[in-house]
Amino acid sequence: MLKAFAIVSVLTSAAFAQSSSSSAAAATSTANPYIPTGISQSCTAFLNELNTDSSLTSCLSALSTATSPFAPGSTVSPTEGTVKTALQSLCSDSIDTACSENLIRSKIAAFYTACSSELTTNKVADVIRTYDVLYTLSPLRTSACSKSEDGSWCVMAKTVSTSEVSEAVSSSSTLGLAQLLALLYTNNGSALKRRAEVSAIVPNMTTYHDSNLPFLFFNPSLDAEALCTSCTRSVLTAYINFESNIPYAPGLASSQLLDTQSALYNAITEKCPANFLNNAVQAAGGISQGGLFSGAVSTLPEHKSLISLALGAATLAASFAL
Repeated sequence: MLKAFAIVSVLTSAAFAQSSSSSAAAATSTANPYIPTGISQSCTAFLNELNTDSSLTSCLSALSTATSPFAPGSTVSPTEGTVKTALQSLCSDSIDTACSENLIRSKIAAFYTACSSELTTNKVADVIRTYDVLYTLSPLRTSACSKSEDGSWCVMAKTVSTSEVSEAVSSSSTLGLAQLLALLYTNNGSALKRRAEVSAIVPNMTTYHDSNLPFLFFNPSLDAEALCTSCTRSVLTAYINFESNIPYAPGLASSQLLDTQSALYNAITEKCPANFLNNAVQAAGGISQGGLFSGAVSTLPEHKSLISLALGAATLAASFAL
């Protein structure tokens, strides 16, 4: 649990380090490694503008501050108490304000307007990856801040073991901290490679996807006892509610992070009581017809620092399971 939290903090710090280095590089180069070439002018312009968006900068700063005690170079020794304190900070009203759902939704809508082709008809994997991470930020933070019926943090719930997560992303059954970090991000241009030296930090979508990390490692293979819990309900409801308010533009089946949601949802409906998801099922009414899992009008970009930090803060929930 504690080393997993350190991973989140490393990603957070790395995101801002990359943001600073990229800003410096912008003065001497017209090419930004986080913006793919060959995309529309409107999409390129939007991603560049997003990079300097003050409201998102405030959100990212707040998220970074929440996990700063565990950042690289910190002298704080991680304990269960300091981890819980960080969670309380991450889930505070101040971050609710700085990273409001309305803010995220507005950026998602603007993303779709500027990059509709790259997200739907002429899909560009790098653009969708950016969309994925920022889109995931809000519901994953909501999931990370949820608590079980006994009042404990859901991110501390046992969903899978460290070895199971390791085996999902590596040939080794056990991984050290440095190895886990290497599996969490890759070089730009190698986003789906499982191992790579890091120059321009990009989330390793394979790691997050294969471990079902966005859903706090809850996965369809769990038995009813492990799957039919209040935490599973809170996690899936967080995503369903968010998607109902602003659908995922490319369609969840095209998501590099969230395409496993359909299988998780189906497993829950098969293994759990009929009323297990309550209002969430009604909100997801279009699921079986492809509603939430098909293309829709929405989108959000997380750029540069976002691309690491979104999955840093958002990944907080899942990371605790390691």
